[in-house]
Amino acid sequence: MPTIDCVSPDLPDMGVRRALLAEAGPTIPVQIGHDPGFDEYADLKPVVPPDLYPALVDTGASGNSIDNELAVALGLPVVEYAVTVSGSVGEHTTNVYLAHIHIAELSRTIAGRFTGVALAAGGQLHRAIIGRSFLQDFVLHYDGRTGLVTLSDD
Repeated sequence: MPTIDCVSPDLPDMGVRRALLAEAGPTIPVQIGHDPGFDEYADLKPVVPPDLYPALVDTGASGNSIDNELAVALGLPVVEYAVTVSGSVGEHTTNVYLAHIHIAELSRTIAGRFTGVALAAGGQLHRAIIGRSFLQDFVLHYDGRTGLVTLSDD
């Protein structure tokens, strides 16, 4: 049963874990890129840069998103320009990128279209958002009292 910790259980102080969870939210390391030859049905890992980026596990987001600045830096293909979307800051216009987000600890890749979001420009830690469209196939255990959060496929 692949499982990933969304807050480091190695932090010995429960108070530190709780504060980190409250401030940053459940966060997982992901690889981001675009592999035009990737076949999601072949059950292989896409060829993407090895760099790890923090992704927010967000039950309030219906879909998955990538930071606009990172998408441009990685040269991700834009599949839609100036799309109107709605979020916590209301309606705004953004691009939609074609990409792969690989979560090594779960042996899963999210392939497809990702809405661009202004995470870095807004001073956020995260570079991607993992929303309910991915989470619907997993079990998320959130224990705010201990500051421990896990995401697993069982």
